[in-house]
Amino acid sequence: MNNNQAATNVGCVTAVHGSVVDVHFPEQLPSIRHLLRAGAQQQIALEVLTQLDDAHVRAIALNPTEGLARGSAVTDTGAPLLAPVGKAILSRMFDVFGKPIDLQPAPLDVQWRSVHHAPPALASRSTHEEVFTTGIKVIDVLVPL
Repeated sequence: MNNNQAATNVGCVTAVHGSVVDVHFPEQLPSIRHLLRAGAQQQIALEVLTQLDDAHVRAIALNPTEGLARGSAVTDTGAPLLAPVGKAILSRMFDVFGKPIDLQPAPLDVQWRSVHHAPPALASRSTHEEVFTTGIKVIDVLVPL
């Protein structure tokens, strides 16, 4: 689905049970793992967990659902939740949405990949013991203990 289709794929909330939200999409049902946005400034992020029927999905909220009510508009982003990947993120701290929280500017030379990206093949993984340096002093000092 392209961005124009995602922008026009709007549904409405039918039920809110804490962090579980049911959404009705009259035209096109979002795929499982798609990221949905709701709220006045699109600040509420929802991830589709299951398709209940031909017009309803059940999603889990990735942040507080305060202000979300039946009838609230929900927009399908047309993509899953993405995270930054690359050497530029080493020794950096990010929130669940990939925004830097370490008071440094956003890294420029990164790729954005789905958080549901398949893991590397077992044959390509390292099997020897080595120290994994994160660049975060507290973790590097305390984790080996």
